[in-house]
Parts: sequence; structure tokens; C-alpha cells
Amino acid sequence: MYVEEPDEPLQRLQERAIQGNTMSDFDYESLLDRARENIPQEISSRSRWRLPEPQIMIEGQNTIFRNFNEVVSMMDRDDNHVYQYILNELGTSGSRDGPRARFKGRIPPKRIKKTIVNYVNSFIKCSQCSAPDTHFIKQDRTTLLKCQACGATRPVKL
Repeated sequence: MYVEEPDEPLQRLQERAIQGNTMSDFDYESLLDRARENIPQEISSRSRWRLPEPQIMIEGQNTIFRNFNEVVSMMDRDDNHVYQYILNELGTSGSRDGPRARFKGRIPPKRIKKTIVNYVNSFIKCSQCSAPDTHFIKQDRTTLLKCQACGATRPVKL
């Protein structure tokens, strides 16, 4: 005589029903609260990626970005690309010496900070999910910004 074994999921549901915990015993809000409690803090907080505050000082007719290398290393981008972008946006010339960047002219710190924010929005943040987990990929003659979080791609002009 052949006895048919119950399906595995059906058996688990029956065991839960015996224990008194069926899915109808849980309401949506309590399940949602339970799920939120189990998410690690570094993932659930929106500030998991934060750039250090730029240290900018004006010295005579030059503006010095003291922690340029530290800021660029947090961006995970080519330091020459970031440097050239800042120079082009500010419309000035400059030089790099060690961890610092020097710009000709008295440039307000707010303007440099705004330029960095524009760089982050253009070349780092994903346009779909706003995650900073992106990298450049070269496809034919086009450079694309690919998000590692959601998989979105968009063309960027370097």
C-alpha cells in the first residue's frame, strides 16, 4: 500500500497551527515592527555614507582645500577627475601639493562645498535610488554610471 507524504510547506503550516501561531494571528503592523527591529543600525540609517566636512581656508589671494585627499578617498573616485571638475566649475587654476589643493583667487567656502555637492549628485549618487554605491563602466565609447544597489545605469560625460 502506498501512503502519500504531505507536502513540506503544508506540514510546516500544520505544525504552526498546532503551536497556535498561524499567519492570521499576526497583523501587518506587528510584523513590520518586528522586521524593522531586525535590520542592522548601519543599514537602516540614511547617513551610512557621509563625506567629511571640507576644511577650506583663504590665504592671501589663494584658497586652500586642506583635506582634499581625505574627501576624495571617501568618494572612491579618481582624484584627478574630482580636481579637474572643481577647477572647471570654479573657473580658476590651481595646484595640488600633498593632501591639499590650492586654488587661485579668494573663493568662498560655500561655493567650493556647493561644487562638491554637485559632483556627488552628478557622478556618485544613483539617479534612481540615490545610493552612493556606483562605479563607472565603459561601454563602447560611452561611459556609464552603474548602481550596485539597484542595477540602474545612466550615461555620464567625464
